[in-house]
Amino acid sequence: MTKERIEKELQKVRQQLATLQERQKDLEEQLQMAEDAEKMKFIEKNKISLDRLILLNKVSEEEILHLLKQKEQEEQTRQTEREAVSHEKN
Repeated sequence: MTKERIEKELQKVRQQLATLQERQKDLEEQLQMAEDAEKMKFIEKNKISLDRLILLNKVSEEEILHLLKQKEQEEQTRQTEREAVSHEKN
C-alpha cells in the first residue's frame, strides 16, 4: 500500500468512527429516555407522591423492595377486611 492510500483509508476509518460515536450517543440517549419512561410509569402506577419519591430516592434498593412488599401486604389486608365486611353484610 502506498502512503497516500493508507492515509485515505485512515481518514475513511476516522469518519466511520465519528459516525459510530454519534450513533452510540444517540442510542444511549434513547435508552435513558426509555428507562425514564419506565420509571415514570412505575411512579404513576403506584401513585407515589413527590415527597415520597424524594424519600424513596434516599433509601437503598433493598429498602424500596421491602417497602413495596409491605405496601402490597397492607393492600391485601385491606382487601380481606373489605371482603369480610361485605360478607357480614350479606
